[in-house]
Amino acid sequence: MKRALLTLLATLPACLAAAHAAEPTWRPVTLPQAEQKDIHSRQTGRDYRIFLSQPRGEAPPGGYPVLYVLDGNALFPGLAVQAAALAGRPDAGLRDSVLVVGIGYPGDALYDLDARAYDYTPAVPEAQDERHGGAERFLAFLETELKPLVAARYPIDPQRQTLFGHSYGGLFTLYTLFRHPDAFQGYVSASPSIWWGDGYLFDARDRFLAAAGEQAPSARLLLTVGGAEEPTGVAPDDPRQRRLAERRMVGNARELAQSLAPLQAHGLASELRVHPEADHGTNGWLTAIEALTFAARPVAQRPPSRP
Repeated sequence: MKRALLTLLATLPACLAAAHAAEPTWRPVTLPQAEQKDIHSRQTGRDYRIFLSQPRGEAPPGGYPVLYVLDGNALFPGLAVQAAALAGRPDAGLRDSVLVVGIGYPGDALYDLDARAYDYTPAVPEAQDERHGGAERFLAFLETELKPLVAARYPIDPQRQTLFGHSYGGLFTLYTLFRHPDAFQGYVSASPSIWWGDGYLFDARDRFLAAAGEQAPSARLLLTVGGAEEPTGVAPDDPRQRRLAERRMVGNARELAQSLAPLQAHGLASELRVHPEADHGTNGWLTAIEALTFAARPVAQRPPSRP
């Protein structure tokens, strides 16, 4: 009996080691049918992490529609998964596989706050601010470096390219529409930081309207904002609520949409969606899903009007 017990004790460590080895281990999550690559931009002098979703269906006759997504580290994974579900939609006009291109930065952070603050904001005349103002160089990177890289990887439709940005990214999206309206055919701006630079975007808007005249660019714009992004009553002792009220997220979006409405008949199809009860972050995710449908829609189709 004593010998059997000693034998059991001698083999116990080996048994425990084998059992431990057989246990499943935690591993990093791999996003199916997606790939990424870090590239260096000559235009900005900055490194970017580019995410691509691999389309599940065959390319349409004109090539894949493309959705370019700013803040790609945070927004690309969810959009890539949702893009795969487009083929199951009942509306045949929205089943084209959308190629999602996430534009992010190297590293593990969801947001590179300093990099995005510079890349997504325009240079304001007479302003001395080294932390902001890189929008023109960043757009040059998209146009001359990233778009050719994507086109060399997959057959894309150059007439069905959509830009999507949230917050500062939404500001950049609108700035691109106003200053370089032919860069993309679709623009999705979620919770844009119109307040930034003392409302400089309104100056860009005014120049855009003056140049458009009776012949606005043929483009589509989806502008969204969360109903909870602008408080209706501000507690005097709540600095955050006062800041939200001063930024007028909802009021600025409505004002911008109203000023663009006359161009509907001349080529610019624009729509404002206010998501009730959505705050700044929630509105970004709600709009991300809408951006996929927006990008999948054939060029001839206009977004349905809402009551």
